[in-house]
Amino acid sequence: MPWPDSVERFHISAFLLFVLAQNILEAEGPWFESFVSNALVVYICEMVIDIIKHCFIAKFNDIKPIVYSEFLEDLCKQTLNMETENGKKTLTFVPLAPACVVIRVLAPVYAAHLPYSPLPWRLFWILLLSAMTFVMLASLKVMIGMGLKKHAKWYVNRCQKRKLHSD
Repeated sequence: MPWPDSVERFHISAFLLFVLAQNILEAEGPWFESFVSNALVVYICEMVIDIIKHCFIAKFNDIKPIVYSEFLEDLCKQTLNMETENGKKTLTFVPLAPACVVIRVLAPVYAAHLPYSPLPWRLFWILLLSAMTFVMLASLKVMIGMGLKKHAKWYVNRCQKRKLHSD
């Protein structure tokens, strides 16, 4: 179902983050355009593979397309903390592993760009960069959460309107 696909996309994003950090540290010359185009190719190929995979799974297991809509509706209701009709298990996301990945990737990047100065100034820059990273990641988390809740509310309302019109 779509849940493992989103986990796969997160893993691909983490790997691309590793490659980006490595390029920042070691690449010479214009590398960013080729990195972006290669990352785009990876994501597009992953989406095409997922579409083909779900088509085969649906065809050979006689799964109707409405099942995906119902699954998305359940996920949206869980996002809005609404009770689902069948009391299915709630999917959760534990942010500890991604936080460790971010720390692991950004530590050498920051270390490579720290100015050579006395220890108190280096500590100041380390604390400043850490605080900026925390604020940026916290802001990103809040914005993604707000976007997911807005999309979930829109989709649940759409599904309820569709059910009212079909009755």
